[in-house]
Amino acid sequence: MGLVDPRAFDTFEAMNQPNRHFSTSIFCATFMLVLLTAGCGTPPVTTPLLPANITTVARDTTQVTVDARAPWVSTGINVTTGQKYQFTAIGVWGESPGVNRSADGGQAGIFGSGYWGVVPRLPGAPWGALLGRVGTSIFLIGTAATLPMQQDGVLLLGINDGDSNVSDNHGFQTVTIKLVN
Repeated sequence: MGLVDPRAFDTFEAMNQPNRHFSTSIFCATFMLVLLTAGCGTPPVTTPLLPANITTVARDTTQVTVDARAPWVSTGINVTTGQKYQFTAIGVWGESPGVNRSADGGQAGIFGSGYWGVVPRLPGAPWGALLGRVGTSIFLIGTAATLPMQQDGVLLLGINDGDSNVSDNHGFQTVTIKLVN
């Protein structure tokens, strides 16, 4: 669809001088309807902005809110191999409806019977547990841990669930991360 010649508005208004404002409004409304139904000028879909999930508490301490529905959440912290970090997590979340856990996680499902065909990010760790990830290294954090970093890179946090299975998750963990050496 080509651009509209601005002279078309002048011609239209000149033809309808007595009801100029009403006619112009009708023309504009009709024109917008045509554009919208033609797929042009479709208004953008806006998503409300969520508050930042990273807070610097002190020079070496950061607090991050981890949404259980996020594949991985960046802490914004660049770690170096051998650095030790202390983690504490507070909150309630779950890897499926009806399951509520701390960051320590637990047995799979409401009855502990498992999730058919779902492979957790860290097999052997409790379902719903708080995990950390740097590069390809994934490790268990839970509600409290002090751990040395095994790789250089950005520290990510997430829930132990299947990578493509986070959409039915719910809840948050507020994680405090402190550099201890």
